[in-house]
Amino acid sequence: MLEGEVPPLRKAYRRLSIIGFIIFMLGIVVAYQQARVNNGLNPVLLRVPGLLEPRVLEEPRLEKYYRFCGHREALPLPAGVKWNWAGVEELHILFPASEGWRITWEGERLVITQEIDGLCPTDSPKRHLAVKDGMVAVYQGPAGSLGPLMRVTNIKVTALPRGWKEKIESGQIEFNSEKEMLEALDSLDEFRS
Repeated sequence: MLEGEVPPLRKAYRRLSIIGFIIFMLGIVVAYQQARVNNGLNPVLLRVPGLLEPRVLEEPRLEKYYRFCGHREALPLPAGVKWNWAGVEELHILFPASEGWRITWEGERLVITQEIDGLCPTDSPKRHLAVKDGMVAVYQGPAGSLGPLMRVTNIKVTALPRGWKEKIESGQIEFNSEKEMLEALDSLDEFRS
């Protein structure tokens, strides 16, 4: 060994010490970030792509979308999910496409929507009258919705008084319940064919 040269064992010890110190410091940063997230705070953003950078910057919006009436219903977020660190794989496990879930972004905010082929709970009990093959038909949901056909009456639209006929043809007759709708149809009994 030459004079002034550092022994190989000492070099190895220095390298291991430096590596150990770096790992220790990274551990502190990770623990700090995790503690912030666990306490409901946003982590301190470190601009090292893919390393200690949250994947979701804001808490996502979770909702149901009812296709037949077009209404949206906010849903509570599942407990125990660390949104700032959730990745695409975790989100697709929690919200599978096979159950109607769609995951999109609105700016910096994640929006998770479950699309339902149906009416929302508010519109489901409503009924409206429309024309089907020249007859008065009863549809589920409010007027203008795509609710399912419930039944076709034996009342011809052409036999109705002008006011009723115009309102039914323009989709203006809506009822808040099945009972209200049945009462209105009873008043039209004289026009049955």
